[in-house]
Amino acid sequence: MSKNMNILVTGGLGHIGSKLIVELSKRKDVSKIVILDNLHTQRYCSLMNLPDNVKYRFIEGDVINENDLKNAIRNVDIIIHLAAITNAPETMKFPELTKKVNYDSVKMMLEIAKKEGVKKFFFPSTTSVYGHAQGMIDESYTKCKPLTPYAEYKLKAEQEVIKANGNMKTCVARFGTVYGYSIGMRFHTAVNKFIFQAINKQPITVWEDALNQKRPYLDLEDSIRFIQFFMDNNDDDFFGRVYNVLTENTTVRNVINIIKKSAKDTEIKMTKNPILNQQSYEIGRSEIEKMGFTFKGNMDNGISETIKAFSSFI
Repeated sequence: MSKNMNILVTGGLGHIGSKLIVELSKRKDVSKIVILDNLHTQRYCSLMNLPDNVKYRFIEGDVINENDLKNAIRNVDIIIHLAAITNAPETMKFPELTKKVNYDSVKMMLEIAKKEGVKKFFFPSTTSVYGHAQGMIDESYTKCKPLTPYAEYKLKAEQEVIKANGNMKTCVARFGTVYGYSIGMRFHTAVNKFIFQAINKQPITVWEDALNQKRPYLDLEDSIRFIQFFMDNNDDDFFGRVYNVLTENTTVRNVINIIKKSAKDTEIKMTKNPILNQQSYEIGRSEIEKMGFTFKGNMDNGISETIKAFSSFI
């Protein structure tokens, strides 16, 4: 297999991106990895000690800037579009900026990608688009009522990505909440936030009615494997579709019990501050399993690996 593919990863220094660029460097068919990131969170460490198997090009730029996008997309074969505003509650404070980043930029990127002859475009969405859904939900569910601008504009962007499927092959993956260690990880999402509280000897704060509510979670390793599954896929039936991508559905109580295995003195503090979605729901993943993808992640391993990285604090 010749090294002939150029891959663009937007948001390439983030939780998923910083792990992805390392894994892509191991592939025999990747020649260059282009990284577009605005360094808003200053994760410079994600650029350090990268494997030297491929060429890298880093662009400090923004997905809402047309010139930055044109510069990044030129001579690229595949786009993995990870860049987004992802702190869902915070997006309620700045919905217009969220629209620009999570929706307008996707439309602009797709237009540029089409003109530049990009072959494949991957878009990670979120299971948060289901909103107040209850019970077991799969991709056939059509009553999506997103509760935040984050989820609202992810859902709208999904539609643009699906419409763009044709000469350029596109795919939408509704990711569960991602957990697992990477050099560029942040700690504003549920599992990672709980871990950070625990290793700092702080009580894990949980809304009083949330302990037994089920949510979908995605192991970081599974997210990376799915992106590469997309890259390697040549089945036309695979593209132009939306897939739920999650390792497991589990309760907040189970997440905390797993954390306690490594951080044994962790306490729980119940709070009356409500979470955005107060319903318990599960997400089905049978559509992507029918396509041949298998999930191998494990929450016990993902949490213990992250806590191990903070071993000096335990």
